[in-house]
Amino acid sequence: MTDSDDQNVTTLRPYTEILGLPADQCPPHHYSLLGVELFCSHFERINQAVRKRYRTIREYHDHPDRKTREAVQDVMNAVAIARVVLTDPARKESYDIELAHRLGVDRESVLSDQLASPIPECQLIVVAGPRLIGQRHELVEGTDFTIGSNSNCSLLIDGSRAADVHATAWFTDGDWVIKPADREKIIQVNGTTTLEFVLAPGDLVDVGGYRLMFCGVQEKPDPRGSAPPLSMIMHKGISVAMPVFNALPSQRFVVGQSETALWQLSDPTISRHHCVVRTVGDAWEVEDMESTNGVQVNGVEVLRAVLADRDILTLGQFDILISLRY
Repeated sequence: MTDSDDQNVTTLRPYTEILGLPADQCPPHHYSLLGVELFCSHFERINQAVRKRYRTIREYHDHPDRKTREAVQDVMNAVAIARVVLTDPARKESYDIELAHRLGVDRESVLSDQLASPIPECQLIVVAGPRLIGQRHELVEGTDFTIGSNSNCSLLIDGSRAADVHATAWFTDGDWVIKPADREKIIQVNGTTTLEFVLAPGDLVDVGGYRLMFCGVQEKPDPRGSAPPLSMIMHKGISVAMPVFNALPSQRFVVGQSETALWQLSDPTISRHHCVVRTVGDAWEVEDMESTNGVQVNGVEVLRAVLADRDILTLGQFDILISLRY
């Protein structure tokens, strides 16, 4: 079918006919556009609203009518702008003041009249993986937190090891619980594979080649005086799905072929559990886990060794550059 030259194709109005917003409020302000309460300040709720709007509007992105497609793209751009503004504290403050004036309302009165929303008390921090290191994700009661490679997930992780939706966390009976999407998906908590786990502060969750730390919203993953952040960069060897692996202290993780190894290197020269890398005091060290082909640091075979910045760690056919970012 061609563009809207065909008289049988109807042009849609995305704001009203797709998103269901009142015609007298279009174009809408950012909060109305996302479908959240006026002056909402919960960033995770805003991000979830953005994902929901994208899911709804994206279905019409290939609409046969050209004017509808253009209008849909305009709405997607507006959603993106709303997200940028409402998740930046300085921009949000300025926008809220201007919007309150435009609507003729007192912002403080509006906020005081609203029912108290759940305040995030817990978060997941990315402490190891190919990217996203240090990223924080607040957990909000009453909402499911999804982890996977689908763009609609609360935490989008890349890589061949992550399923569309790999794991889900939710709040029940006063606790946050996490489980894989199904029995085929593997997640580990504190090094043990699990089908469902009640999280406690300090727990480490391994999902699709990433490690997340569960903690309170004020906690930090790298206390002063600990080892520096670690980067392991593929220097020589065949192409792998995750050529760079990063980690914040203090922790321990396995490198190997196994699905339970946090950094998975799929190659016959690598053992299922080839070596363990961990922080000891203010340093990182590597220890051979009785691998078939051994572990070398700067060409010298070792059973256990402290790693220094710019060291070359050899595992099987791979040479890996160690970077310690002090």
